[in-house]
Amino acid sequence: MTGIIQSHKSLPALLVIMTCQFVKVLIFTCVLSGCAAFDKQEVSGQPVVMPIAPPVGPARRIVQQITALWPGRQEILVCVLELDERHIAMAGLSNEGLSLFNLTYDGKKLELDKSPLLPDTMAPEFIITDLQLAYWPIAMLQKILPAQWRLEAGQNHRHLYYQNQKRVDVNYLSSDAGWPKDVELINYPYNYRLRIKTISYTQ
Repeated sequence: MTGIIQSHKSLPALLVIMTCQFVKVLIFTCVLSGCAAFDKQEVSGQPVVMPIAPPVGPARRIVQQITALWPGRQEILVCVLELDERHIAMAGLSNEGLSLFNLTYDGKKLELDKSPLLPDTMAPEFIITDLQLAYWPIAMLQKILPAQWRLEAGQNHRHLYYQNQKRVDVNYLSSDAGWPKDVELINYPYNYRLRIKTISYTQ
């Protein structure tokens, strides 16, 4: 009987811990809701159509830690990305290991399963466009860019322009061939920065 009473006394503390974790996840998802190189609407209110780039080989599995830096805030997302020439699959986890979303894309159809914890404003499909902007072959991205957009690439960077105004910088902080392990992406209109670190790469 004593053990049961003690367990009931510990319930408030447990509820506080669970509530704090839930609030942290909600704050994290609100931050990431603006983290995309291409949103459904521009800051000016004009629609922008930026399709997800097609799948690309070779077959591989990549685990990445994405740190989203916003003025006065920082949140961490773990992404598991599986790629081959036929499909893209991406799973997003909070830093605490909570599943946030699962996304698959075969080049034509996008399927998305979002956790009930996520607000409607969270759009994982825009996270994949940031990753593609950093990692997909430059010629493939240039081919699908809408009118008035321009993508330029150098040895250690990529620059995305809209109407000759720079919108996004991608800086490669490591010189790994094929899939750089340390990448920084800066989105100027939405005022956020992503630090993308590859934890594992299996081919």
